[in-house]
Amino acid sequence: MAEILVLTCASGKQCTQIIPSLYEQPQKYRLRLVVHSQKSFEKLEKQYPGAEVLQADLNVPGDCARLVDGATTIYYVSPTFQPQEQHFAFNVIDAAMAEKAKPNSKFSHFILSSVLHPEISKLLNHDRKRLIEEYLCESSLCYTILQPSHFADNAIGRLLAKKDCQAPVFMAAHDPEVAFSFSCIRDHAEASVKIIQEQSRHFFATYQLVTTWPMKYTQYVQSIGDVLGKTFEIKRVPYEQAVQKYCELLFGPDRVLDQSLRDAPERLLLYYNSRGIVGNPGVLEWLLGRPATSPAQLASMMVEKGKSTSS
Repeated sequence: MAEILVLTCASGKQCTQIIPSLYEQPQKYRLRLVVHSQKSFEKLEKQYPGAEVLQADLNVPGDCARLVDGATTIYYVSPTFQPQEQHFAFNVIDAAMAEKAKPNSKFSHFILSSVLHPEISKLLNHDRKRLIEEYLCESSLCYTILQPSHFADNAIGRLLAKKDCQAPVFMAAHDPEVAFSFSCIRDHAEASVKIIQEQSRHFFATYQLVTTWPMKYTQYVQSIGDVLGKTFEIKRVPYEQAVQKYCELLFGPDRVLDQSLRDAPERLLLYYNSRGIVGNPGVLEWLLGRPATSPAQLASMMVEKGKSTSS
C-alpha cells in the first residue's frame, strides 16, 4: 500500500518542483498536498487529480491533526514572513508527535525546510525558524532539517525578461556589492526528493543546501548577463520603496499591512544592505552526487526551455 506523504505550502516555489517527481510514483506515495487558500486548492486539484489536496489552517490544531492522519512523512515548509510562523510549526510538530504515539502508527519522518543560518537573530524570518528547529530537535520525532539560502531563481525571471532590451537595467532592492551564497530551487528539490526516498539514512541530520560559494549580487547579475550577451546597469532602489515592493511580492499588492507584517521585510533589507548570508555548497553536492547548478547554468536552462516552449 502506498504511504501517505504530506507536503505543506504545496503550491509554493519549493513544493512546485518537488511534487512532480513524487507524483509519478503512485504505487509508492499517496500525496497529501496542504494549502491555505481556495485558489491554491482549486489549482492543485486540477493539476494533480491523483493526489489528495487538503485546505488547512495551521492555527487550528484539529486541521494540523487532519493533515498528518495516517501519514508516514511530512515535508514541512513554513508560511514564511508570517508573525505566527513559529506557532504554526509548533502545532504541526505537536500533531506529528500525537500521530506517532497512536497504536500501529506509520509516522516516521519529519522533514523541515528551514533557512541557512537560523541563528541570525537580527532577521525575524531566521530567528523564528531557529525556534522551530529547536522545538523539532527536542521532540520525539525522527527529523531532517534542510537549510537553503537566498534562491537564485527569485530574480532570474526579471533579468531574462530584459533579454531584448538595448540597455537593460536591474533594480537592486539592497546593496549589490554584498555577497551571498545562493541556492537553486532545482537542486533543493532534487535533494529533498532523495531525502524523502532514502528516509532513515538522513534521520537527525541538518544540511546546508546552497549551490554557490559567496558571490556579490553584481557578479550574479553579470553572470546572467553573460548568458544573454548583455551588460546590465545596476541601480539601487531607495530603502522605503524596496520594502514596499518586497511586501507586495510577499503579501499581495492590494493588502493593507500592519507593522507586524512589515517588521521582517524591513529588517531583512537593512541586513542585506550590510551583510550577506553565506555557506558552503559541499553538502548539497555530496547529496546530489554532482556539481551544484550555478545561476548562469540555471539561466541557460530557462532560456533553452523558453525556446523549446515557443517553437
